[in-house]
Amino acid sequence: MRPEIQALRAVAVLAVVGFHLWPGRLSGGYIGVDVFFVISGFLITSHLMREVERKDRVDLAQFWARRARRLLPAAYLVLFVTTIGVLLWLPPAQWTQNFREIIGSTLYVENWVLAIDSVDYLAADGVPSAVQHYWTLSVEEQFYLVWPLLIIAALALARRFGGLSRKRAVVIVLSVVTLASFLYSLWLTAQHPQLAYFATPARAWQFGAGAVFAVALVDRIRLPRRTAIAASWIGFGVIAVCSFVYDEGTPFPGTAAIAPVLATLLVIAAGTPAGRLSPTPLVAWRPVQTTGDLSYSMYLWHWPPIILLPEILDGEMGLWPRVGILVATFVLAWLTMRFVENPIRFGTRFGMRRPVVTAIGSLTAAAVVVGVAAFGLQAGRAQEQRAEELTARVNADMPECFGAASMPPAGECENPELATMRVPAGPDVGRDWGGRSECWGKNEQVELKSCEFGERSADRPHVVLLGDSHARAMLPGFVRLAEIGELSLTTHLKGGCAWSTDLPGRTAVPEVLDTCPAWRENVEEWLEQNRDDIDLIVTTGYARNLAGSRTQQAKALSEAWTRGTKLGIPVAALVDNPDNGTPPAKCLDRVDSWDETTCSVPREDAFPYGDPFGDAARMTDGAHRIDMTDFYCLEDVCPAMIGGVNVYRDRHHFTATFTRSLAPFLWNRITETVDGLPTSDR
Repeated sequence: MRPEIQALRAVAVLAVVGFHLWPGRLSGGYIGVDVFFVISGFLITSHLMREVERKDRVDLAQFWARRARRLLPAAYLVLFVTTIGVLLWLPPAQWTQNFREIIGSTLYVENWVLAIDSVDYLAADGVPSAVQHYWTLSVEEQFYLVWPLLIIAALALARRFGGLSRKRAVVIVLSVVTLASFLYSLWLTAQHPQLAYFATPARAWQFGAGAVFAVALVDRIRLPRRTAIAASWIGFGVIAVCSFVYDEGTPFPGTAAIAPVLATLLVIAAGTPAGRLSPTPLVAWRPVQTTGDLSYSMYLWHWPPIILLPEILDGEMGLWPRVGILVATFVLAWLTMRFVENPIRFGTRFGMRRPVVTAIGSLTAAAVVVGVAAFGLQAGRAQEQRAEELTARVNADMPECFGAASMPPAGECENPELATMRVPAGPDVGRDWGGRSECWGKNEQVELKSCEFGERSADRPHVVLLGDSHARAMLPGFVRLAEIGELSLTTHLKGGCAWSTDLPGRTAVPEVLDTCPAWRENVEEWLEQNRDDIDLIVTTGYARNLAGSRTQQAKALSEAWTRGTKLGIPVAALVDNPDNGTPPAKCLDRVDSWDETTCSVPREDAFPYGDPFGDAARMTDGAHRIDMTDFYCLEDVCPAMIGGVNVYRDRHHFTATFTRSLAPFLWNRITETVDGLPTSDR
């Protein structure tokens, strides 16, 4: 194996492991994956072309069997161990997601599982699974499945056109595919970045870059010694800089992936130049080469402990547990290479080098892992069903002091039965959002997806609920108010798109940035057309998604609301709810009992983005600030459990159950604050 490639592997795996263990320090370490992709494209294509030169063909069965013997034994071992770990240490609330992804990883479609989840509103703030890192292996396996077929197609093209050499035909075919993938990656990153990160077609160009380099350029490039030394240092340097400079806000893969891809090719082109200033002694250093040898198993082993260990320790990990994971990763990787990878990869016993034996062994191992994971998946789904039934029963007949009714502003209220109640229960928390997806404008949509609730009448105010996902989280409460005849309701809701005149902030996805202004124009046109039928607009939003300084945020909100108040429609602006940093439900899954401080967030930390909605209400004639903070925060903390109710379904969205319990108190506060709303004697 070429020493510079082993060194690249060492750098890549340490970047990824460092990023996962210390994301604040190595914020762009995820680019190590891209280095691996380029190396794979280079090595596999070089191997295939050597086979073509020797045999004038590609033996697909042998190629896939070699890949299976190299990759699957260690991968399935880690998956099996992780499956047992999930059963032993993760709470049932996390079983469905984990076992679903274990099955996806075993079948090497984990990247598509995550791609689907990444564009799913409900999964956007989900807790990562113990096998989430297998998405890269899935992309690689899909590459190994398709790439030799492309080379076979190129050989057929060369035979069809006699004047075309085999090498040139391969270069043409691979270059076209690589260019198409690159252009698609640029487009998809701009339009659907979450999908682009995991989608194989958007990643194929990185393999293709290494492949085209292997076929068309590597034999032609002979860099002078000094140039090679400089190229090697620059290549490694660019990878290091990207690892420290890139972060979660960097659009990726897109154009940002060009730098690590070219840097990897530069190191390969430079080789191992001799010279006093050359990096070759460092590259060839035994620990670096050994880390490169262990890189595959290190990648497999490093992630599951990051997910499982906090559950075992019953808390967040400090420095030493993270150091322990790093050390254990090296040890487990060495043991796996010594006793699993190499014996199966190079062994000849039991006819294991025959493709049919390899296939039978691989399918058997996959069946074992899938079987155990399927058992866990069914158990998790059964837990979910029981949790859903409990949530439905309690919501249908809310007990005394339930949810927000137990908070001090609601008056003295105690119900000992609620001390042991937890609704929604663990497996049901993430899905307790109230449904009604037909009322929700998706990222790419500009048309209004409004819904109507309650019967309109002269003595019943007609309310418009307008805003982003935090406004949507209030929908179950307003639906309850409509059901009991307090109001009638129309909704205008779109993810990431608060009612403002400014574009959403840097956390917004590109589709929302592109469509939010047009959606707002449609809303404001609708408001003007229906002004005589609207008594009140209720709005709120996720303050983190607003752009600019707090003064600019309030000004942009006020400018938008003024367009409603000038129509004679008052605006009730809800102060944004707490942001917990991490999902409280995950913490609650670790405990058997709780009080007001369990899994809570300090009140001083719960509102890191200020109060732009309240500020905007103060500067807008006809707008009113509605502050419900005292119903979900005490003097010092904002609890995760209130009156038997699990308050948050993720880090910053209320559960539908809590919103329903809050509804009557919210409406009382609105009617006390906003004058002139129609009332009845109900």
